[in-house]
Amino acid sequence: MNIGRLQRKSVKNLAAYDPGLLVDYKYKLDANENGFDITPKARKKILREISAVHFNRYPDPATGDIRAALAKKNGVKPENVVIGNGSDELIHYLIQAFTDQGDKIVFPSPTFEMYRILAMANGAEPVAVGLDERFDIYEKELLKKSRGAGIIFLAYPNNPTGNCFSREKMEYVIRNAGCLVVVDEAYFEFSKKTFINLMRGRNNLVILRTFSKAFSMAGARLGYMLAHRDVTEIINKVRLPYNVNALSQACARVMLKEKSAAVETILAEREIIYDLLKDDYPVIKSDANFLLIKVKDGAKARKLFEKSGISIRIFRDGALKDFLRLTIGMPEENRAALKIMRRGV
Repeated sequence: MNIGRLQRKSVKNLAAYDPGLLVDYKYKLDANENGFDITPKARKKILREISAVHFNRYPDPATGDIRAALAKKNGVKPENVVIGNGSDELIHYLIQAFTDQGDKIVFPSPTFEMYRILAMANGAEPVAVGLDERFDIYEKELLKKSRGAGIIFLAYPNNPTGNCFSREKMEYVIRNAGCLVVVDEAYFEFSKKTFINLMRGRNNLVILRTFSKAFSMAGARLGYMLAHRDVTEIINKVRLPYNVNALSQACARVMLKEKSAAVETILAEREIIYDLLKDDYPVIKSDANFLLIKVKDGAKARKLFEKSGISIRIFRDGALKDFLRLTIGMPEENRAALKIMRRGV
């Protein structure tokens, strides 16, 4: 049987996501993860929490205590919070719940690739609007393209460029959009900038956050959404009932009470690296935990980094051809990356 002919038309021309990362590495600076693992103290607390989990029972489908803690932390009500198996799952639910076949999903370009992939996977039409020479948005063009659209996605800070778009332009889009506006604040703890204040009295603004970056929990897969009750009630119609497993919930309970110096260390390292590179390379001033750097020859840079066992993200085509994205890791990892950059890639 030709199984291929049975697949959805929207999936037929969709390629599987391939970040092109180095598999065998010494230092992993490719995926914007937190280079600092959770503390031994937090690990012990999580293990105690997990030891009380009943593995034969389904996890709390409402994730009630975690939603309550996140609501308190962000100054909203628990009904305004939805927990997901990473932000990717919540992006999928948003598209599934707020778009029909052929509806437009609008986003800047370049940006987080999953907006396009999940739009296509759900049968929506991805509409990319290029950024200007400063990697800022064209707010009026975004609104123009969003007429009749279901969702506008805006990563803030943007990935992979690392910068926060102009707040004035962002607010213009949020205040004038005739569809859902999703502001993806995955790197909020690094930028310390948010649009949560605009949620009051507005039911079409959604804020996405994640535990993967600042909380050092990329392996636990936990993200959350802050939105008006009108939105969360609709999302819960399509959300799988046990979408967040008991182990991830146990991790979240502990990490929400923990304080870490990792974020400030990463921010300090980011500025050191930026200052050391800016005179030799075009480097985008970052609000996240990574830097986007233009090199002379992306293929050569990739080979040099691979030879040294350092996995980074190299962009091979499009507007970011010959740019590399360098995750800010631990000090020794950053120094190893700087050593290669000083060779003039």
